Amino acid sequence: MSAIFIGSFVSLVLVAAIESLSATLYPVSGDIAAADRATLLAMIHGIPLPAKLIIVAGWLIAPFAGVWLCLRIGDWPIGGWLVTAIFLVAAIVGQVNVPHPLWMVLCAVILPLLGGWLAQRVHRKPYPGEPLLG
Repeated sequence: MSAIFIGSFVSLVLVAAIESLSATLYPVSGDIAAADRATLLAMIHGIPLPAKLIIVAGWLIAPFAGVWLCLRIGDWPIGGWLVTAIFLVAAIVGQVNVPHPLWMVLCAVILPLLGGWLAQRVHRKPYPGEPLLG
């Protein structure tokens, strides 16, 4: 159970860091937190494509890292899918709260599933005596 918590925590912190990097590289003019829905939509659509691609890449990288770490610690495939599901729920809630273009909405669903699946594919059980993260 702790592996699921750690994997979920790592994936959510990592995606926040990647989105923060995108916001630092491509700052948005205006206060997103105070904007009404129409202004927020205009601000989101005004974000440059490279910034959106960085955000979308985070939706693949973060669940991959969280699931891989969960599997490395717990070696329980269902735990990896639970981490993927937690990230997917967070991504969908984010899409509902902050309007994104349709292609980003699709990526918010597809890429976490792909990241979780890829982590399941590359994971291998540690050898006896091998450090978990060494």
